[in-house]
Amino acid sequence: MKEDDFRVFADYYDQIYLERKNYEIETKTVKAIIRELESKRARTLLDVGCGTAEHLKYLSADFQCTGVDINKKMIEAARSKVPEAAFQVANMIDLRLKNKFDVIICLFSSIGYVRTFSNLVKTLGNFHAHLNNEGLVIVEPWVFRKDFKKGHISLDTYENDQAKLVRMATSKISGSKWLVFMHYLVGKNGEIKYAREVHRMLALDYPDYVQALQSAGFKDVKYLTEDLWDGCRGLFVARR
Repeated sequence: MKEDDFRVFADYYDQIYLERKNYEIETKTVKAIIRELESKRARTLLDVGCGTAEHLKYLSADFQCTGVDINKKMIEAARSKVPEAAFQVANMIDLRLKNKFDVIICLFSSIGYVRTFSNLVKTLGNFHAHLNNEGLVIVEPWVFRKDFKKGHISLDTYENDQAKLVRMATSKISGSKWLVFMHYLVGKNGEIKYAREVHRMLALDYPDYVQALQSAGFKDVKYLTEDLWDGCRGLFVARR
């Protein structure tokens, strides 16, 4: 996972997703899970792969929040949206923060960018090390390998007075890698430019995530079918 993976993605992230994702409702679901499962009143929360902080916009009313993301542009946007939270540019695979937290969340399949199973275990081990005793971790996995749709092409569009954007994406699985090929047409200032990105994700199934969480030291691993996004990702919840 490198910052370069998000060149165009970071520039147009909010434009693509703010009209498609209901972050407020997603956050209510996450808060309900925390309140139902917490062993003590959670006060501190770390959002790993926080993006532009749309979830933290709503979570910051209930928790003392910290957000980390590998992309500098996204962290800059996050700081402007949620000035009361703390933010840091960091790679989840090598996460080293000074504080521990009552809850760690990793949503919208950010965990998939660790790319290998060994990195997944290492990353979840970092989450475990940054949790207080009995703390909760909530992870939204990348789409399970069994749900791969061969030949599927996604389409997203966006426009305002300054720019027009078209994004088409397709994917394939190669071994344990799920490769997502994103193609962009961006019309701006009288010009149309083309850009291409390859997002390299983990191609895993439910048992692999359970094994990784347990190998990282987590207990009480649960899989919840709450639909935050597309109806097939769900949420893994576990306790330190």
